Amino acid sequence: MRIKLIAVATMALWHGVTLADEMILNNFTLVSAHLNAAQKNTQVRIVDGVITEVTTVPLRPYNPAATIIEGEGKYLTPGIMDSHVHVGSIPGIGFLDSPNARQYAGMVDEYLTQLPRSLLYFGITQVLNLGGSDGESRFTAAQQHPDYFTCQSIPVIGGYPHLSAEFTLQKAKYFVIETPAKVTLPDNIDPAQHTPEAVVTAIAKTGSPCIKIYIEDGFGGASHWPLLTDDTLQRIRKAADKANLQIWAHANALDMYQIALEHKVDGIAHGLWNWQWQAAPDNPPVNATLDRLINTDTAYMPTIQVMLSLQGMYDNSTLSDERRKKVLPAALLQWYSTHEGQWFKREISADFGGLPDAKVFELSGYGVNRAKQAAAYLASHNHPLLLASDYPSSPSFAAAPGLSTYYEMQQMAATGISASQIFAAATINGPQQFGLENQYGTIEPGKIANLLILHKNPKQDVENWQTIDTVILHGELIQRESLAVTPNEG
Repeated sequence: MRIKLIAVATMALWHGVTLADEMILNNFTLVSAHLNAAQKNTQVRIVDGVITEVTTVPLRPYNPAATIIEGEGKYLTPGIMDSHVHVGSIPGIGFLDSPNARQYAGMVDEYLTQLPRSLLYFGITQVLNLGGSDGESRFTAAQQHPDYFTCQSIPVIGGYPHLSAEFTLQKAKYFVIETPAKVTLPDNIDPAQHTPEAVVTAIAKTGSPCIKIYIEDGFGGASHWPLLTDDTLQRIRKAADKANLQIWAHANALDMYQIALEHKVDGIAHGLWNWQWQAAPDNPPVNATLDRLINTDTAYMPTIQVMLSLQGMYDNSTLSDERRKKVLPAALLQWYSTHEGQWFKREISADFGGLPDAKVFELSGYGVNRAKQAAAYLASHNHPLLLASDYPSSPSFAAAPGLSTYYEMQQMAATGISASQIFAAATINGPQQFGLENQYGTIEPGKIANLLILHKNPKQDVENWQTIDTVILHGELIQRESLAVTPNEG
């Protein structure tokens, strides 16, 4: 007894006045990317939200009030990282500063309250908001939310994504004014603060790990939006190297990929689904472009869900998917079935010339299939993929928080990408890409205790991600169903 009391007293002194917050996970089967195989009968000690010990030897608690969780028959994995989300927009409604968001402020408020919980419900414990800070203060103020990181974007004045020079100049934090200026500048804007070098320096001061640029001259076969000049892109690249920042490119078409790769971006934030190529329409250089991406070690986000969420508006099963009730407020779900809630579907239908829904579903499927083919090609060459839902990529009502990330994994699996590769994409590849591997991605001492307890092994089958029982967030145990909109159903 005296020895035990001395040990407890020593821990108390080591942590200051009070005993450490301790948790011991007993007899779990460990599934982690750094292990070649699942490790049975494993014990994990968590102290103050950090993993301090992983062993197959029985552990005794330092703190007599430690939480002990028995894991016989259960699996323990790292939490999921979704490396491409947007917390400043709402599916079916649009951006936070849009007229729709103002008109339906009550539904927006309900959605923003539930958003972090819905992501956690699907095991997402880290997110990267790829391209902006809108919505982050509300998101990170939530009592329980995934760990949050962001990349700052440099929109093109008069081009993508705002398509309004006035909006970019008034609303955007960062933009490059090229010489000579192509628009009339407001008096309050100093061009010296908007050179490539000045903008990259300003972004570096935010602590962001990356910059997002937009290489998009038009959707489909269109080519009518301005792009940043080669000189500007070269200067951004040089300044980013100096500041140790990654550059990620929005691009999804062959010609836009060529520009991105020419300017040595670190990663491409969308899958390659636009294969239009005027020089040889029947023989587009898809594999050659992907080979170039592989050979330059350029990171890749498949984002199949972008096209799937558009197609999903024409899928009769979307609105009846019971899982949506777990992650989207009831009022918002009901609104999606109204004429007002279908506004974006009508816009897309108009883009297709008013074709019947069944035909639009078929045609939009081409983009889905091409995105899947590109991802499968890269996976077959063992090029690491990043799990990236781009949720929500548009105002489509077919997207849903957390569920869209799971759909992304399902689509990857449907292409033949192995459950093991998807597991790496979901757990370790994101942290490794963005310099977070010392904090996340595997179950090892020194890492943040963002973990999942499951009934089945997700490294064997992607469907097993749906057997999550408990989410552990910085050492806090959260029962999965407590995170749902309807926590006591299902």
